[in-house]
Amino acid sequence: RRRRRRRRRRRRARGRHAGAADAHQRGVEPNAMNTVPIPKRKLLLCVRFDLSETESAVGAIDARSGGVVHDECAKAAAGASNLLDPIGVVGSCVATAGELSIEDAQALPFVASATLGCADPAVEFSWAYSSTAPVAVMRVLVSLAKCDGVTALRIGLHAMELLEGGPNDGKISSPGGFAAPPPIRPGLRHALNFANMLRRTLSSIVAASAFKLGDPLGANKLIGAKEGVIVPTTARSTIAYWAQEKPAPTSFALYAAASPKSKKANEGGETVKPYRAFLSAIENWRVKLGLRACFVLVNQRPLVVPTEVRKVTDIADDRDFRVRYAGAFGGPEAPPGDDVWPLNNFYMANVVFVNNYGRHARTFKAKATAFKWDWIGMGAHVWGGGCVEINGRFLAWVRGTREGIDACEDELAGAVGAKKEALTQARWDVIVPGGK
Repeated sequence: RRRRRRRRRRRRARGRHAGAADAHQRGVEPNAMNTVPIPKRKLLLCVRFDLSETESAVGAIDARSGGVVHDECAKAAAGASNLLDPIGVVGSCVATAGELSIEDAQALPFVASATLGCADPAVEFSWAYSSTAPVAVMRVLVSLAKCDGVTALRIGLHAMELLEGGPNDGKISSPGGFAAPPPIRPGLRHALNFANMLRRTLSSIVAASAFKLGDPLGANKLIGAKEGVIVPTTARSTIAYWAQEKPAPTSFALYAAASPKSKKANEGGETVKPYRAFLSAIENWRVKLGLRACFVLVNQRPLVVPTEVRKVTDIADDRDFRVRYAGAFGGPEAPPGDDVWPLNNFYMANVVFVNNYGRHARTFKAKATAFKWDWIGMGAHVWGGGCVEINGRFLAWVRGTREGIDACEDELAGAVGAKKEALTQARWDVIVPGGK
Protein backbone atom coordinates (compact mmCIF):
# COMPACT_ATOMS: atom_id res chain seq x y z
CA ARG A 1 0.00 0.00 0.00
CA ARG A 2 2.84 2.38 0.80
CA ARG A 3 4.39 1.67 -2.63
CA ARG A 4 1.05 2.36 -4.35
CA ARG A 5 0.68 5.65 -2.47
CA ARG A 6 4.22 6.68 -3.48
CA ARG A 7 3.46 5.86 -7.14
CA ARG A 8 0.26 7.91 -7.03
CA ARG A 9 2.14 10.88 -5.51
CA ARG A 10 4.82 10.64 -8.23
CA ARG A 11 2.16 10.55 -10.98
CA ARG A 12 0.41 13.60 -9.51
CA ALA A 13 3.72 15.47 -9.26
CA ARG A 14 4.57 14.62 -12.89
CA GLY A 15 1.13 15.91 -13.89
CA ARG A 16 1.65 19.19 -12.07
CA HIS A 17 5.11 19.69 -13.64
CA ALA A 18 3.76 18.86 -17.09
CA GLY A 19 0.91 21.34 -16.67
CA ALA A 20 3.31 24.06 -15.57
CA ALA A 21 5.61 23.34 -18.51
CA ASP A 22 2.69 23.47 -20.93
CA ALA A 23 1.55 26.79 -19.46
CA HIS A 24 5.06 28.19 -19.73
CA GLN A 25 5.33 27.14 -23.38
CA ARG A 26 2.05 28.89 -24.09
CA GLY A 27 3.26 32.05 -22.35
CA VAL A 28 0.82 31.66 -19.46
CA GLU A 29 2.05 31.05 -15.95
CA PRO A 30 -0.22 29.02 -13.63
CA ASN A 31 -0.78 32.05 -11.37
CA ALA A 32 -0.72 34.64 -14.18
CA MET A 33 -4.13 36.06 -13.22
CA ASN A 34 -2.46 37.62 -10.20
CA THR A 35 -0.13 39.61 -12.45
CA VAL A 36 -2.88 41.69 -14.13
CA PRO A 37 -2.36 45.19 -12.68
CA ILE A 38 -4.86 46.95 -10.44
CA PRO A 39 -5.22 50.70 -11.21
CA LYS A 40 -4.66 53.30 -8.53
CA ARG A 41 -7.57 55.53 -7.61
CA LYS A 42 -5.74 58.40 -9.27
CA LEU A 43 -6.54 60.01 -12.61
CA LEU A 44 -4.09 62.21 -14.52
CA LEU A 45 -5.53 64.66 -17.05
CA CYS A 46 -3.20 66.65 -19.29
CA VAL A 47 -4.12 69.52 -21.63
CA ARG A 48 -1.46 71.11 -23.81
CA PHE A 49 -1.88 74.80 -24.68
CA ASP A 50 -0.39 77.10 -27.30
CA LEU A 51 0.29 80.40 -25.52
CA SER A 52 1.45 82.38 -28.55
CA GLU A 53 -1.62 84.68 -28.44
CA THR A 54 -1.71 85.23 -24.69
CA GLU A 55 -0.45 88.46 -23.19
CA SER A 56 0.24 87.25 -19.67
CA ALA A 57 3.68 86.04 -18.61
CA VAL A 58 2.34 84.86 -15.26
CA GLY A 59 3.68 81.36 -15.85
CA ALA A 60 7.31 82.42 -16.14
CA ILE A 61 6.98 84.83 -13.20
CA ASP A 62 5.22 82.36 -10.97
CA ALA A 63 7.68 79.58 -11.74
CA ARG A 64 10.34 81.69 -10.07
CA SER A 65 8.11 82.52 -7.09
CA GLY A 66 7.33 78.90 -6.25
CA GLY A 67 3.87 78.64 -7.80
CA VAL A 68 2.03 80.85 -5.29
CA VAL A 69 -0.10 82.52 -7.98
CA HIS A 70 -1.12 79.18 -9.47
CA ASP A 71 -2.14 77.84 -6.08
CA GLU A 72 -4.24 80.97 -5.47
CA CYS A 73 -5.92 80.73 -8.87
CA ALA A 74 -6.70 77.01 -8.48
CA LYS A 75 -8.33 77.59 -5.09
CA ALA A 76 -10.17 80.69 -6.34
CA ALA A 77 -11.52 78.78 -9.35
CA ALA A 78 -12.84 75.98 -7.14
CA GLY A 79 -14.56 78.47 -4.84
CA ALA A 80 -15.93 80.83 -7.51
CA SER A 81 -17.37 77.96 -9.54
CA ASN A 82 -18.80 76.29 -6.42
CA LEU A 83 -17.62 72.96 -7.81
CA LEU A 84 -15.35 71.86 -4.96
CA ASP A 85 -14.25 73.03 -1.53
CA PRO A 86 -11.04 75.07 -2.13
CA ILE A 87 -9.45 73.47 0.93
CA GLY A 88 -9.04 70.25 -1.10
CA VAL A 89 -7.37 71.95 -4.07
CA VAL A 90 -3.68 72.80 -4.54
CA GLY A 91 -1.81 74.33 -7.45
CA SER A 92 1.80 74.71 -8.50
CA CYS A 93 3.93 75.16 -11.58
CA VAL A 94 7.29 74.22 -13.03
CA ALA A 95 9.40 75.49 -15.94
CA THR A 96 11.49 73.43 -18.34
CA ALA A 97 13.17 73.95 -21.70
CA GLY A 98 11.99 72.58 -25.04
CA GLU A 99 8.78 72.23 -27.03
CA LEU A 100 7.09 70.57 -24.04
CA SER A 101 4.89 67.75 -25.26
CA ILE A 102 2.47 66.01 -22.91
CA GLU A 103 4.99 63.16 -22.73
CA ASP A 104 7.60 65.65 -21.52
CA ALA A 105 5.22 67.13 -18.96
CA GLN A 106 4.17 63.78 -17.47
CA ALA A 107 7.83 63.01 -16.79
CA LEU A 108 8.02 65.98 -14.40
CA PRO A 109 7.26 65.33 -10.72
CA PHE A 110 4.46 67.19 -8.96
CA VAL A 111 5.31 69.49 -6.09
CA ALA A 112 4.72 67.65 -2.81
CA SER A 113 1.16 68.56 -1.82
CA ALA A 114 2.08 68.76 1.86
CA THR A 115 4.31 71.75 1.11
CA LEU A 116 1.25 73.49 -0.36
CA GLY A 117 -0.75 73.15 2.84
CA CYS A 118 -2.78 70.01 2.06
CA ALA A 119 -1.39 66.53 2.68
CA ASP A 120 -4.17 64.68 0.86
CA PRO A 121 -5.89 66.97 -1.69
CA ALA A 122 -8.86 66.02 -3.84
CA VAL A 123 -7.26 67.65 -6.89
CA GLU A 124 -3.68 68.71 -7.56
CA PHE A 125 -3.03 71.14 -10.42
CA SER A 126 0.43 71.56 -11.86
CA TRP A 127 1.19 73.82 -14.82
CA ALA A 128 4.34 73.01 -16.75
CA TYR A 129 5.72 75.86 -18.86
CA SER A 130 8.38 75.83 -21.54
CA SER A 131 11.10 78.42 -20.96
CA THR A 132 11.97 78.44 -24.66
CA ALA A 133 8.58 78.18 -26.45
CA PRO A 134 5.06 79.60 -25.91
CA VAL A 135 3.70 76.29 -24.63
CA ALA A 136 2.18 75.05 -21.37
CA VAL A 137 0.69 71.78 -20.16
CA MET A 138 -1.95 71.84 -17.44
CA ARG A 139 -1.72 68.63 -15.43
CA VAL A 140 -4.61 67.62 -13.19
CA LEU A 141 -4.11 64.80 -10.68
CA VAL A 142 -7.48 63.67 -9.35
CA SER A 143 -8.18 61.53 -6.30
CA LEU A 144 -11.16 59.55 -7.60
CA ALA A 145 -12.40 58.83 -4.10
CA LYS A 146 -12.97 62.57 -3.62
CA CYS A 147 -13.68 64.10 -7.04
CA ASP A 148 -14.52 63.10 -10.60
CA GLY A 149 -12.38 63.97 -13.59
CA VAL A 150 -14.90 66.22 -15.37
CA THR A 151 -15.33 68.43 -12.31
CA ALA A 152 -11.56 68.66 -11.84
CA LEU A 153 -11.06 69.64 -15.49
CA ARG A 154 -13.76 72.32 -15.22
CA ILE A 155 -11.98 73.84 -12.21
CA GLY A 156 -8.67 73.78 -14.09
CA LEU A 157 -10.11 75.59 -17.10
CA HIS A 158 -11.63 78.24 -14.81
CA ALA A 159 -8.19 78.59 -13.21
CA MET A 160 -6.77 79.24 -16.69
CA GLU A 161 -9.18 82.18 -16.98
CA LEU A 162 -7.89 83.61 -13.70
CA LEU A 163 -4.26 83.07 -14.70
CA GLU A 164 -4.71 85.08 -17.88
CA GLY A 165 -6.72 87.81 -16.15
CA GLY A 166 -4.51 87.89 -13.08
CA PRO A 167 -5.20 86.27 -9.71
CA ASN A 168 -6.96 89.40 -8.41
CA ASP A 169 -9.33 89.63 -11.36
CA GLY A 170 -11.65 86.99 -9.91
CA LYS A 171 -13.71 86.69 -13.09
CA ILE A 172 -14.62 83.31 -14.51
CA SER A 173 -17.19 82.32 -17.13
CA SER A 174 -20.49 80.94 -15.90
CA PRO A 175 -20.05 77.40 -14.55
CA GLY A 176 -23.77 76.68 -14.95
CA GLY A 177 -23.80 75.99 -18.69
CA PHE A 178 -22.45 72.45 -18.46
CA ALA A 179 -25.13 69.93 -19.43
CA ALA A 180 -25.80 67.17 -16.90
CA PRO A 181 -27.23 63.74 -17.86
CA PRO A 182 -30.75 62.92 -16.68
CA PRO A 183 -31.10 60.81 -13.52
CA ILE A 184 -31.57 57.05 -13.74
CA ARG A 185 -34.20 54.95 -11.95
CA PRO A 186 -32.52 51.58 -11.28
CA GLY A 187 -34.76 48.52 -11.37
CA LEU A 188 -34.90 44.78 -11.98
CA ARG A 189 -33.61 45.09 -15.54
CA HIS A 190 -30.41 46.71 -14.32
CA ALA A 191 -29.92 44.02 -11.66
CA LEU A 192 -30.25 41.37 -14.37
CA ASN A 193 -27.74 43.26 -16.52
CA PHE A 194 -25.24 43.12 -13.67
CA ALA A 195 -25.88 39.42 -13.05
CA ASN A 196 -25.38 38.66 -16.74
CA MET A 197 -22.14 40.65 -16.83
CA LEU A 198 -20.90 38.80 -13.75
CA ARG A 199 -21.78 35.39 -15.24
CA ARG A 200 -20.14 36.17 -18.58
CA THR A 201 -16.95 37.52 -17.00
CA LEU A 202 -16.51 34.70 -14.50
CA SER A 203 -17.13 32.04 -17.14
CA SER A 204 -14.52 33.65 -19.42
CA ILE A 205 -11.96 33.56 -16.60
CA VAL A 206 -12.69 29.90 -15.85
CA ALA A 207 -12.56 28.96 -19.55
CA ALA A 208 -9.22 30.75 -19.96
CA SER A 209 -7.45 29.67 -16.77
CA ALA A 210 -8.79 26.14 -16.30
CA PHE A 211 -9.41 24.95 -19.86
CA LYS A 212 -7.07 27.23 -21.88
CA LEU A 213 -9.90 28.16 -24.25
CA GLY A 214 -9.40 31.00 -26.69
CA ASP A 215 -6.53 32.37 -28.74
CA PRO A 216 -3.69 33.49 -26.43
CA LEU A 217 -2.74 36.12 -29.05
CA GLY A 218 -6.15 37.81 -28.90
CA ALA A 219 -6.88 40.06 -31.90
CA ASN A 220 -3.47 39.51 -33.48
CA LYS A 221 -4.84 37.98 -36.68
CA LEU A 222 -7.82 40.34 -36.86
CA ILE A 223 -5.61 43.42 -37.16
CA GLY A 224 -2.68 41.78 -38.94
CA ALA A 225 -0.14 42.32 -36.15
CA LYS A 226 3.32 40.77 -36.26
CA GLU A 227 3.57 37.08 -35.53
CA GLY A 228 3.59 36.30 -31.82
CA VAL A 229 2.46 39.77 -30.71
CA ILE A 230 -0.33 39.57 -28.12
CA VAL A 231 -3.24 41.96 -28.65
CA PRO A 232 -5.27 41.25 -25.46
CA THR A 233 -9.00 41.28 -26.15
CA THR A 234 -10.13 38.20 -24.20
CA ALA A 235 -9.52 36.67 -20.79
CA ARG A 236 -7.08 34.15 -22.28
CA SER A 237 -5.01 36.74 -24.14
CA THR A 238 -5.09 39.15 -21.16
CA ILE A 239 -3.58 36.47 -18.91
CA ALA A 240 -1.00 35.69 -21.59
CA TYR A 241 -0.14 39.37 -22.05
CA TRP A 242 0.64 39.95 -18.39
CA ALA A 243 2.50 36.63 -18.09
CA GLN A 244 5.17 37.97 -20.46
CA GLU A 245 8.53 38.76 -18.93
CA LYS A 246 8.24 42.47 -19.85
CA PRO A 247 4.71 43.46 -20.91
CA ALA A 248 4.73 46.71 -22.86
CA PRO A 249 3.22 49.71 -21.05
CA THR A 250 -0.08 51.19 -22.11
CA SER A 251 0.17 53.24 -25.31
CA PHE A 252 -1.77 56.39 -26.15
CA ALA A 253 -2.37 58.37 -29.33
CA LEU A 254 -3.67 61.95 -29.19
CA TYR A 255 -5.62 63.62 -32.00
CA ALA A 256 -6.87 67.15 -32.60
CA ALA A 257 -9.08 68.94 -35.10
CA ALA A 258 -7.23 71.30 -37.44
CA SER A 259 -9.20 74.34 -36.30
CA PRO A 260 -12.11 75.27 -34.02
CA LYS A 261 -15.58 74.20 -35.20
CA SER A 262 -14.07 72.11 -38.00
CA LYS A 263 -16.31 69.38 -39.36
CA LYS A 264 -15.67 66.29 -41.45
CA ALA A 265 -17.60 65.02 -44.43
CA ASN A 266 -18.87 61.45 -44.46
CA GLU A 267 -18.89 59.13 -47.46
CA GLY A 268 -22.12 60.74 -48.69
CA GLY A 269 -20.55 64.20 -48.65
CA GLU A 270 -22.57 65.36 -45.62
CA THR A 271 -20.81 67.30 -42.88
CA VAL A 272 -20.65 65.45 -39.57
CA LYS A 273 -20.05 66.85 -36.10
CA PRO A 274 -16.58 65.89 -34.78
CA TYR A 275 -18.07 63.98 -31.87
CA ARG A 276 -20.24 61.80 -34.08
CA ALA A 277 -17.37 61.23 -36.51
CA PHE A 278 -15.19 60.24 -33.55
CA LEU A 279 -17.78 57.74 -32.31
CA SER A 280 -18.09 56.19 -35.76
CA ALA A 281 -14.31 55.76 -35.92
CA ILE A 282 -14.22 54.15 -32.46
CA GLU A 283 -17.09 51.84 -33.44
CA ASN A 284 -15.14 50.68 -36.51
CA TRP A 285 -12.11 50.15 -34.28
CA ARG A 286 -14.23 48.07 -31.88
CA VAL A 287 -15.35 45.84 -34.72
CA LYS A 288 -11.81 45.53 -36.06
CA LEU A 289 -10.54 44.35 -32.66
CA GLY A 290 -13.45 41.95 -32.25
CA LEU A 291 -14.64 43.61 -29.03
CA ARG A 292 -18.10 42.65 -27.84
CA ALA A 293 -19.66 46.00 -26.82
CA CYS A 294 -19.11 49.57 -25.63
CA PHE A 295 -18.82 50.51 -21.95
CA VAL A 296 -19.62 53.99 -20.61
CA LEU A 297 -19.53 55.66 -17.20
CA VAL A 298 -22.34 58.22 -17.19
CA ASN A 299 -21.37 61.09 -14.90
CA GLN A 300 -23.80 61.69 -12.02
CA ARG A 301 -21.45 63.96 -10.10
CA PRO A 302 -19.79 62.90 -7.88
CA LEU A 303 -20.82 59.31 -8.76
CA VAL A 304 -21.09 57.44 -12.07
CA VAL A 305 -23.55 55.04 -13.68
CA PRO A 306 -21.77 52.06 -15.34
CA THR A 307 -23.60 50.99 -18.48
CA GLU A 308 -23.08 48.96 -21.63
CA VAL A 309 -24.40 49.53 -25.15
CA ARG A 310 -24.12 47.31 -28.19
CA LYS A 311 -22.52 49.90 -30.49
CA VAL A 312 -20.38 52.96 -29.77
CA THR A 313 -22.68 55.10 -31.91
CA ASP A 314 -25.53 54.35 -29.47
CA ILE A 315 -24.12 57.06 -27.18
CA ALA A 316 -24.19 59.82 -29.82
CA ASP A 317 -25.66 63.15 -28.75
CA ASP A 318 -28.70 62.61 -30.99
CA ARG A 319 -29.63 59.33 -29.24
CA ASP A 320 -32.06 59.08 -26.35
CA PHE A 321 -30.45 58.50 -22.95
CA ARG A 322 -32.83 55.59 -22.44
CA VAL A 323 -30.72 53.63 -24.95
CA ARG A 324 -27.62 53.73 -22.74
CA TYR A 325 -29.54 53.46 -19.47
CA ALA A 326 -31.18 50.27 -20.74
CA GLY A 327 -27.79 48.56 -20.41
CA ALA A 328 -26.89 50.01 -17.00
CA PHE A 329 -25.62 47.72 -14.24
CA GLY A 330 -27.43 49.63 -11.50
CA GLY A 331 -27.69 53.12 -10.07
CA PRO A 332 -25.00 55.75 -9.42
CA GLU A 333 -21.93 54.46 -7.60
CA ALA A 334 -18.30 55.33 -6.95
CA PRO A 335 -15.72 54.52 -9.65
CA PRO A 336 -14.41 50.93 -9.31
CA GLY A 337 -11.79 50.42 -6.62
CA ASP A 338 -9.26 47.74 -5.68
CA ASP A 339 -12.02 45.32 -4.67
CA VAL A 340 -13.67 45.44 -8.12
CA TRP A 341 -10.74 45.59 -10.52
CA PRO A 342 -9.57 41.94 -10.25
CA LEU A 343 -12.84 41.02 -11.95
CA ASN A 344 -13.24 44.26 -13.88
CA ASN A 345 -9.93 43.69 -15.68
CA PHE A 346 -11.36 40.72 -17.55
CA TYR A 347 -14.65 42.43 -18.34
CA MET A 348 -12.88 45.50 -19.74
CA ALA A 349 -10.59 43.44 -21.98
CA ASN A 350 -13.50 42.53 -24.27
CA VAL A 351 -15.21 45.92 -24.57
CA VAL A 352 -14.17 49.42 -25.60
CA PHE A 353 -14.95 52.23 -23.19
CA VAL A 354 -15.68 55.78 -24.30
CA ASN A 355 -15.21 58.86 -22.16
CA ASN A 356 -16.79 62.14 -23.27
CA TYR A 357 -15.62 65.14 -21.21
CA GLY A 358 -18.05 67.51 -22.92
CA ARG A 359 -17.85 71.02 -24.35
CA HIS A 360 -16.16 73.85 -22.48
CA ALA A 361 -16.33 77.52 -23.50
CA ARG A 362 -13.91 79.70 -21.55
CA THR A 363 -12.62 83.26 -21.89
CA PHE A 364 -8.88 82.58 -22.02
CA LYS A 365 -6.88 83.05 -25.23
CA ALA A 366 -4.63 80.03 -24.82
CA LYS A 367 -5.37 77.40 -27.48
CA ALA A 368 -5.81 73.80 -26.44
CA THR A 369 -3.86 71.54 -28.81
CA ALA A 370 -3.94 68.07 -27.16
CA PHE A 371 -5.71 66.21 -24.36
CA LYS A 372 -4.88 63.01 -22.49
CA TRP A 373 -6.96 61.04 -19.97
CA ASP A 374 -4.86 58.58 -17.99
CA TRP A 375 -6.11 56.44 -15.10
CA ILE A 376 -2.79 55.63 -13.44
CA GLY A 377 -1.93 51.94 -13.51
CA MET A 378 -4.79 50.84 -15.79
CA GLY A 379 -3.36 48.09 -17.98
CA ALA A 380 -2.90 48.03 -21.74
CA HIS A 381 -5.62 45.38 -22.09
CA VAL A 382 -8.25 48.04 -21.31
CA TRP A 383 -9.25 49.54 -24.65
CA GLY A 384 -10.68 53.03 -24.65
CA GLY A 385 -11.05 56.39 -26.28
CA GLY A 386 -12.26 59.78 -25.18
CA CYS A 387 -12.70 63.38 -26.22
CA VAL A 388 -13.25 66.93 -25.09
CA GLU A 389 -14.05 70.20 -26.82
CA ILE A 390 -12.33 73.34 -25.47
CA ASN A 391 -13.30 76.67 -26.99
CA GLY A 392 -14.57 74.92 -30.11
CA ARG A 393 -11.50 72.76 -30.70
CA PHE A 394 -12.17 69.02 -30.63
CA LEU A 395 -9.47 66.85 -29.01
CA ALA A 396 -9.42 63.06 -28.73
CA TRP A 397 -7.31 60.19 -27.40
CA VAL A 398 -7.20 56.39 -27.57
CA ARG A 399 -5.42 53.86 -25.36
CA GLY A 400 -4.44 50.18 -25.50
CA THR A 401 -1.44 48.31 -26.85
CA ARG A 402 0.70 49.97 -29.51
CA GLU A 403 -0.34 47.48 -32.18
CA GLY A 404 -3.99 47.84 -31.23
CA ILE A 405 -4.17 51.63 -31.39
CA ASP A 406 -2.16 51.72 -34.62
CA ALA A 407 -5.04 49.79 -36.17
CA CYS A 408 -7.31 52.84 -35.88
CA GLU A 409 -4.83 55.60 -36.76
CA ASP A 410 -6.02 56.31 -40.30
CA GLU A 411 -9.67 56.14 -39.31
CA LEU A 412 -9.28 58.53 -36.38
CA ALA A 413 -7.11 60.96 -38.33
CA GLY A 414 -9.79 61.09 -41.00
CA ALA A 415 -12.61 61.54 -38.48
CA VAL A 416 -10.98 63.94 -36.01
CA GLY A 417 -7.76 65.42 -37.33
CA ALA A 418 -4.02 64.87 -37.29
CA LYS A 419 -2.33 62.70 -34.67
CA LYS A 420 -0.53 65.11 -32.37
CA GLU A 421 1.37 62.75 -30.15
CA ALA A 422 2.09 59.07 -29.48
CA LEU A 423 3.19 58.26 -25.95
CA THR A 424 2.88 55.80 -23.10
CA GLN A 425 1.17 55.86 -19.72
CA ALA A 426 2.41 58.18 -16.97
CA ARG A 427 4.40 56.48 -14.23
CA TRP A 428 3.22 56.98 -10.67
CA ASP A 429 6.73 56.74 -9.25
CA VAL A 430 7.80 59.62 -11.53
CA ILE A 431 4.98 62.12 -11.03
CA VAL A 432 4.71 61.40 -7.28
CA PRO A 433 8.14 60.16 -6.11
CA GLY A 434 7.66 57.95 -3.08
CA GLY A 435 3.87 58.24 -3.36
CA LYS A 436 1.63 55.37 -2.31
